[in-house]
Amino acid sequence: MIKQRIAAITIGQSPRTDMTADSFARLPGDLDVVEYGALDPFTREEAIKRFSPGPGDEVLVSRLRDGSQIKLSGEAVTELLQASIRQAEKDGAAATLLLCTGEFPEFQHEKPLITPMPLLHATARVLAGKRKVAVLIPDPEQVEPSVRRWRESGLEALVVSASPYKDIAEVERAAAGLRGCDAALLCMDCMGYTVEMKGLAARASGLPVLLPRTLMSAITAEFLSLL
Repeated sequence: MIKQRIAAITIGQSPRTDMTADSFARLPGDLDVVEYGALDPFTREEAIKRFSPGPGDEVLVSRLRDGSQIKLSGEAVTELLQASIRQAEKDGAAATLLLCTGEFPEFQHEKPLITPMPLLHATARVLAGKRKVAVLIPDPEQVEPSVRRWRESGLEALVVSASPYKDIAEVERAAAGLRGCDAALLCMDCMGYTVEMKGLAARASGLPVLLPRTLMSAITAEFLSLL
């Protein structure tokens, strides 16, 4: 039996070994997951020089192949992501997963393209009702845009920052600072946050936690069963 091929595209570099065990492992076993990285053709130095955020740019945070963090301009990586989507479909992907919760313009695609930001926001909106949500993002520069984005989705958000690519204790401390904030739930708004971090954040904050990488995996598995 030929496995169905799906593409997983990161805005950083592939492979995303941090997702292999707790995200990709939740997808059906009859899927062949092929990874693509927007920054795969570049060294760290080249990527920093060409794609670092400038004044007014949307700041995105991702992971390089060596596990280190890199900050990128959302505008600068959009064309790279579009090229990766085209290549993935050319290679035979039945669907493409975008491994970033950032906001992007509409991409051109022939096959289904599954993006986590609308899934995360829609799920949080349903679960929170009229209550506010707590949100954890990787970088302090993302706080104001995050508040705006969540408000545009119909939710008031209390946003704090801690990178998933540095000291895990920072994630736990940031979550602990949310204890007693009266939010309906905590949204870990980056694909870099792991299942282990979700557990730490839940215990530290006392809140139910919504994790985009596992949410996306569950929805992808359900959707692909219909193809």
